[in-house]
Amino acid sequence: MNKFKEELIKGSLKLGIFLTEDMLELFYSHYQIMVEENNKYNLTAITSKLEAAEKHFVDSLLLLKEIEKYSYIFMVDIGSGAGFPGLPLKICRPENINLVLVDAVNKKVNFLKKVIAALKLEKTTAIHARAEEMAVDYREKFDVAVTRAVGELRLIAEYCLPLIKIGGIFIAAKGPNVKEEINNAANSIKTLGGKIIKVREEKLPISNEGRTIVTIEKIKGTPAKYPRRPGIPKKDPL
Repeated sequence: MNKFKEELIKGSLKLGIFLTEDMLELFYSHYQIMVEENNKYNLTAITSKLEAAEKHFVDSLLLLKEIEKYSYIFMVDIGSGAGFPGLPLKICRPENINLVLVDAVNKKVNFLKKVIAALKLEKTTAIHARAEEMAVDYREKFDVAVTRAVGELRLIAEYCLPLIKIGGIFIAAKGPNVKEEINNAANSIKTLGGKIIKVREEKLPISNEGRTIVTIEKIKGTPAKYPRRPGIPKKDPL
């Protein structure tokens, strides 16, 4: 067995996640395409088998705990880049997730479409759009929104909360030491109709790097003026 799969098995088992051989093959195919196409699409600085297995794939699987209660979800991954965390979650729960991957960089969307086709993933779509534009066609349509390494919490809250149904959740995968960021986002989250219901601190199982998973429930409708025009949330976060 190759080092990528070994690392993935080791890391996922420490999280209490069992991966089938079919899942491992899909993960490895995703990894291979990512490495082969990395220079063309400028996807990631993390390409070694051991590091990518943990810091892209196992890292994405940390979010499984937040969605395991759902039997079926319509999920959006905002700023998906090379497909994280959306694609690993989809591979682990192929029958449970209808997935939309969104990125503002068209060449990254082209990469995502290539992976979706190569892995023959059903109910999986990649869309080229600014996050702020998604609310035109997808306002309050999703059960779950996920993000990883996209921006500070008050910014990504404005991207994601307008897309989620009342009763749905937004899961933000963050690094360690985000208490101040969470405090700064309190007004933004409330204004957009959300409420933080869980902050879970984790360690990556091999490198021991810290991670924080912030879960926000949509408890009321987002005012129609949000999200603001493309570029405004980043320049002037709520």
